[in-house]
Amino acid sequence: MRLTTLAFRNIKRNFKRYVMYFFSLSFSVFTAYSFLALLENEYVSNAFVYDDRYRALLLVFGIIIMVFVMFFLISSNNSFIKARKKEISTYSLFGMTNEKIGKLLFMETMIVGFTALVIGVGVGIFLSKLTAMVLLDISLASFTGDIEFSIAPKAIYITAIVFMAIFCVMGLSGLGTINKFELVDLFKGDKVSEGNSEGSILALILSLILIGAGYYLASINDPFIVVSLAIPILAFVISGTYLFFWGGLPKVLSLIKRNRSRYYQGVNLVSTSMFSHRMKSIGSVMATIAVLSAVATTAIATGFTLYSSVEESTYDTIGYDMYFYGGQEELLDDVRRAFQKHNVRIIDEYTTQRYKCSPEIKPIIHNDFEYRFGEEEYFRVYSESEYNKLISISRSKLKPVYIKPGMAMLGYRYPNDGLRLAIDGKPINFSNQTLRFSSILQENFSTFGAFYTLVLNDNDFDTLYHSGDIISIDKGGAPLDKVSVFKFDNPLKLRDLNADLMQILDGKTGSYRTAYNHYNESLETFGLVCFIGFFMSVVFILMTASLLYFKQIMAAEEERRQYKMLRKIGMDTRIEKKVIAKRLFPVFLIPLLVGIIHSMFAMKAADTMIFSNMIPVDNSYLTVLSFSAVMYGAYALFYGIFYLITKGQYSRIVR
Repeated sequence: MRLTTLAFRNIKRNFKRYVMYFFSLSFSVFTAYSFLALLENEYVSNAFVYDDRYRALLLVFGIIIMVFVMFFLISSNNSFIKARKKEISTYSLFGMTNEKIGKLLFMETMIVGFTALVIGVGVGIFLSKLTAMVLLDISLASFTGDIEFSIAPKAIYITAIVFMAIFCVMGLSGLGTINKFELVDLFKGDKVSEGNSEGSILALILSLILIGAGYYLASINDPFIVVSLAIPILAFVISGTYLFFWGGLPKVLSLIKRNRSRYYQGVNLVSTSMFSHRMKSIGSVMATIAVLSAVATTAIATGFTLYSSVEESTYDTIGYDMYFYGGQEELLDDVRRAFQKHNVRIIDEYTTQRYKCSPEIKPIIHNDFEYRFGEEEYFRVYSESEYNKLISISRSKLKPVYIKPGMAMLGYRYPNDGLRLAIDGKPINFSNQTLRFSSILQENFSTFGAFYTLVLNDNDFDTLYHSGDIISIDKGGAPLDKVSVFKFDNPLKLRDLNADLMQILDGKTGSYRTAYNHYNESLETFGLVCFIGFFMSVVFILMTASLLYFKQIMAAEEERRQYKMLRKIGMDTRIEKKVIAKRLFPVFLIPLLVGIIHSMFAMKAADTMIFSNMIPVDNSYLTVLSFSAVMYGAYALFYGIFYLITKGQYSRIVR
């Protein structure tokens, strides 16, 4: 029989084993082709304002996915070969050399790989227009054009070369694995007992200490410290996770067995024993899945949180639907006419003078970072009533403030608890009067060119203005521009109005910003991150879950004799279903739970570094968790589907 014929026959016979693996492989090819095709799609590229950013993100994450797929496939391929020891031993017994067996397996790998490549690229081409439309719909709220169906020859070429190279490496790696086998070991392969791993209480305690240390460091509220400790955090959590599955979880199972009243209940006895028996071979796989699940859930939760908070962060940054300072006399009438032209109602508008002050304040040192206040780091200063008027026109969630006489409130974009404590009660020295800081408010919409905002009691403001401590002129003595702020209907959807306003204001003001521009810029970036995070997470889910599926299917074939024996001594179908469910459930549940818990603390670190400055609420982490919970639920649903598929196939095998 020719090797080609035998290769096709083997693929057909083992197809049920590898169906999930084949599906995962095809989806990986589809993802790689889709990313490359999007890079080549001129319609999509032209639609993005920041074309370089768009290309860089797609390219970087595309490379990350391909590298992950390469290492994962090579590792999986070696596991598949080891699972076929008995079949390989039969070939060897009938005189087939290791070289020929290696060629056979290499041929099988290339056939499966080429088929997955054709299907993945074919589906990618078929869905290319839909993929582009989904990306644009997520990332560009104002996009109204049409996307034509297109085929990207360069993307096909690159995808084919990369994956065929990966398949070749897989085949050669399998050949190396074959050469390590001995004939006697091959025949004994499915009879060698793994033995029960008792685990170690020391390994359990040490793993929990390592993971707990990583969690503690990730929970620190200072972003500078979290960034500097990123590598130790990863090292602690990852090493602790592997140690937990290698030695900690087996010890937990050993302790469960000591609870005789529960352990010796029929279903618990069989399911726990079978699960414990497999810990040596599956511990590393479960640990890897837990780590990758943490990466995948964090990636998609971060993308979804960024995307979902775009509008809120827009107004946290800009505050108003539009503002500009300078040129009011020439521009205000033109701006109002633009609103009339587009039949857009102005809800409120307000023009006020910009004031500044540079009081004497000693530098404040917090966590080795020095906050300086001086001529270069001057304050934009407001009276309480003027500031509350700006709050009423803004779309921020801030409430009116009340400032006691002799006190002052600091407005700063990046406050933290430590800075709040450090600055509380600090003196602010003017020429003839000293005030004290009472609080810090996280805001950025009232600076208008300054770095800090200072809000004073109305009487204190008037006194300091008349004494010359508060001024409305720049260093050269020229008067500071006034600022005009606007609130109007549907500010984030009026593309044509925004275009006219930009034409009116460009080059004629000291500065201007519109919520529409900031919103669309953020949506473009975060929508793309969310899109990429989704695909990356699905690739991780499919690859890890398919390997878990394969491991359990191989275990089912080895455990078939045990189930047959149990049926002979009276185990009925109902009990058998319970045993199988309890046998498989922890294999899927434990890595998933560990991964999600890891992700929750990773999101805490992300909140400290990113989200706390984007989401203006007292406890932004709760908001982040609420967004993340949606993604955790979706991720758990995916794994639940894989669990049900695995349970069904496992049940059919052991019967």
